[in-house]
Amino acid sequence: MQIDVFKSREMLATIYAIRALDKTLQKQIRTHVKRWAQPEFKQSMAQHADTKLEHRVLVDTAVVSVSNQNVRLQSAGKGRRLSGGLNPKTDYAPVEFGAHAKGKSYTRKSRNGGTHRVMRAMNTQFKVPNRRGYVFYPTVREFVPRVASYYVQTTVRTIANALEGKQE
Repeated sequence: MQIDVFKSREMLATIYAIRALDKTLQKQIRTHVKRWAQPEFKQSMAQHADTKLEHRVLVDTAVVSVSNQNVRLQSAGKGRRLSGGLNPKTDYAPVEFGAHAKGKSYTRKSRNGGTHRVMRAMNTQFKVPNRRGYVFYPTVREFVPRVASYYVQTTVRTIANALEGKQE
């Protein structure tokens, strides 16, 4: 999800103002925004996550990166494989969007030498499919306006403090 800054005069003015600032003030703005956004984003993600799997794959890997032009919200882009073998970097989709439960059958031999068919249900640990997502996308829809507002406010406050000669 992206905000089109060309449709918002305030956001466009903010980006132009940051570009014109001194490097130390740019860094100060980025630091303030990231310091606020990282815990807020993780907390918001945790409120949407219901299962332990969602927490491990999506919430624990949530990251906010801030540049002079944007604030990037990411999840499931870092981290190791989980103990069961699930890799958050590549296998996040069924956790976020759900998956259809499937049955798989195969023939198995018993100890006595007989055979019988066995049915195993797969993907039962995931929620039912939902194109709009369960954790990351609902969080981003709520969080993007908040972080954009905070980004503008921090820029204006930092510029005002610099003009008054105050150090933060």
